[in-house]
Amino acid sequence: MVFAANMTWEQYAAKTDGVAIIPAGSCEQHGPHLPLSTDSIIATEISRMVAEQIDGIVLPTLNYGYRSSPYSGGGPLFPGTVDLSLNTMVELASNLLDELLGDGFRKILFLSAHFENQAPILEAMHLAQRRHGTDNQIVLANWWDPLKDSVMDEVFSDIMFPGWDLEHAAVTETSLLMHLAPELVHADKLPAKEAFAVPPYLRVPLQPSDIPSHGALADAVGATSEKGKIIADAAATSIAEICAYEFGVQVKTSVQL
Repeated sequence: MVFAANMTWEQYAAKTDGVAIIPAGSCEQHGPHLPLSTDSIIATEISRMVAEQIDGIVLPTLNYGYRSSPYSGGGPLFPGTVDLSLNTMVELASNLLDELLGDGFRKILFLSAHFENQAPILEAMHLAQRRHGTDNQIVLANWWDPLKDSVMDEVFSDIMFPGWDLEHAAVTETSLLMHLAPELVHADKLPAKEAFAVPPYLRVPLQPSDIPSHGALADAVGATSEKGKIIADAAATSIAEICAYEFGVQVKTSVQL
């Protein structure tokens, strides 16, 4: 059992010497083929896989994230994207850290699947250090950051990698959902490539023509469940190894970053 929500308080208290993992997702449009919960599902499932490798505990997922940026998430142009403000996200993450540190955890990992969460969570981490001192370790990892080049070469052996910003609702996320939650993928609606050039600036208000009409920022054709398993396994293994390095915990499977 790794999910805190399914534990009694006694079972939870017995885990405080280990790593507490907070999955950070969002409620954000992911094209016509993926659910609004895509980021949250990915964050939750990879957190579970990491926790199983390091005997950690997974806290309830943050199902709302910081404001969707147009050129990494599509922005507010699509119904269903429900954003938190910067201050709210910082306060939320700060409150969670206060509670976990107060419960006795000294090793905490934020595992994010929403690009925009990085800045507010990092700010909350710094604030926690000021309040609680340095007798604790807090780490933030996006699931995609530690993926090896060899993994990316395998996933994109037959198609072109557009870059992480434009991978929103494209091959990697679609493949992950095909593997982790296939019942939620509308495979008949995979978005194909649409003419789209990212400008070198941001502006408000956004115009509908600023983003591909389907909401995905790159082609999702070429996504498969098999690729999703490769990505999920590699991300979980690499993040577990980060935990071993940063927190000094043991990893159940012997692998190298």
